Amino acid sequence: MAAPGPCAKAMADEYKSHLTKVTLQRYHSAPGQFGTASPAFEGPVASRTGRLAASVTSRGGGSDGVAGTAFVAPHTIYAVTQEWGEVHYARTRHFMHWINSGGEWWKKRVDIPQRPYMRTATKETVADGSLTRAAMEKFVSIMGY
Repeated sequence: MAAPGPCAKAMADEYKSHLTKVTLQRYHSAPGQFGTASPAFEGPVASRTGRLAASVTSRGGGSDGVAGTAFVAPHTIYAVTQEWGEVHYARTRHFMHWINSGGEWWKKRVDIPQRPYMRTATKETVADGSLTRAAMEKFVSIMGY
């Protein structure tokens, strides 16, 4: 039996678990913080609703018998913006307008700082060896050692 595909999928599942249960749970927005500027820090995005973590999926990508691939990705409209940061500008009108618990907002431009959660989880899972362990455990179970 070919092991690369299942080993890659085991690594993806381990990464997804760390991302959703550790990295994206590290910080939480305080009550009443909605609509206020994010604190300046280099860390993963703070959890507000849990939707970003809940949107993350992993899937195997296949194998040629020598190498295997797998994919882990979030599926929210704001996932990339949170990871890399972005500047949003008013387009069709002169201002963007919204109302939330922080009040009424009229902005021409909104600067969203990067909050690297995928890159953070990658560094952490490589450093702690959990991806290697997941692949090794899957390989041993397939090969029957």
